[in-house]
Amino acid sequence: MDAITEAVRAMYTAFPYPSGAPTMRQGNDARVLLSYGARARPPGRPLRVLDAGCGRGVGLIGAASLQPDVEFLGIDLCGAALAEARAETERRALKNVRIAEVDLMSLEGLAVPDGGFDVIISSGVVHHLSDPVEGLTRLANVLAPHGVISLMVYGRHGREALYRAVRAIDAVAPRDLPLEERLRIGRALVATAESAALTAGPWSDMRAVSDVEFVDRYLNVHETSYDVPGLFALIERAGLTRLRWVEPADWDAAALVPDGPLRELVAALPPERRDALVDSLTWRPRLEVVLARAGNAPRAPLDGNVRDDEPLAWNPDASLRVERRNLRDRERVEGLALHVRSRDPLPIANGPVALALLALERQLAPFRVGDLVQALAQRGVAAPVARAAVLELVRLEAVYRPHPADLA
Repeated sequence: MDAITEAVRAMYTAFPYPSGAPTMRQGNDARVLLSYGARARPPGRPLRVLDAGCGRGVGLIGAASLQPDVEFLGIDLCGAALAEARAETERRALKNVRIAEVDLMSLEGLAVPDGGFDVIISSGVVHHLSDPVEGLTRLANVLAPHGVISLMVYGRHGREALYRAVRAIDAVAPRDLPLEERLRIGRALVATAESAALTAGPWSDMRAVSDVEFVDRYLNVHETSYDVPGLFALIERAGLTRLRWVEPADWDAAALVPDGPLRELVAALPPERRDALVDSLTWRPRLEVVLARAGNAPRAPLDGNVRDDEPLAWNPDASLRVERRNLRDRERVEGLALHVRSRDPLPIANGPVALALLALERQLAPFRVGDLVQALAQRGVAAPVARAAVLELVRLEAVYRPHPADLA
């Protein structure tokens, strides 16, 4: 184990990360992630997910609790964090989770399933490796040909205020001091500092966060952050290809400028330059992408020729807010809003899309396009209009398109 990895492990042994209770993080549903790629999972094999750098298992346990038919393996180099993850897994009696101590820089001892992992989730880990390219390349090598990686690394521009705080702490508490001493001095500094530059953007809570979070943010012994070109170079050097941003709406450059000539100029930029523009104009402290191996590609979108037997399912990251009024002789829907991941709730006007959402409100199992078209026909919606509504639900990501092997 190299010196940087040893230092990172020592830090997280003293302050096991992350803090908090298990939660279902957005963008971590295995079947939804697989639906982004053109290559389908072969039938007849379990769906296997690797959480590469699971820490205390906050995301791992949350995901496994909500996907009991998916096999999860959580790995990390910090034994103290893994002990907590194991204890919580046993307390919840989860049968679909295994945990192992593995160094991501070598993956020595990793039990790789035949054909590779279907999904690899690596959130906030690769940027702490001594060599992120080597670490991400090793993960790519244990990914199935059809598989996907959900990757989060730190965004350099979005963390500028945080790095000001890091430099301020380094000035009064040099890095050769013991970590506990640096924590004491750092907390005292930010408790009294009035500089708005340190709390800009998403960092206004710096005085209130736990010690574990404070150490991870402001006292970390090693990290590499990325701008958009740097992230894309990391992905390419690891032999991977981009399928999409986890949240594409966050990267809509045209939405950041007023309509007119300026928007036309922005829309004419190459995609990578548009993404870099968003990174410069907004706070993006996390860069979250979905990746695949060479040979896989983003799945082609549905078009007006969609077949009736095309399978669909509710997106687990979507929720519907319905406002109803109970009248004397009937119930009336007075408001409808769709909430997908971290986006603001989107009001849905009365019409075919609203009718389609209400028809699916309590739909638990996957369904076919033709099923929804027929349900809308019973509500007086003509087939061409119903099909257009279905395509709109897919575009809004209220529903997603599972591959055949992922329908069960």
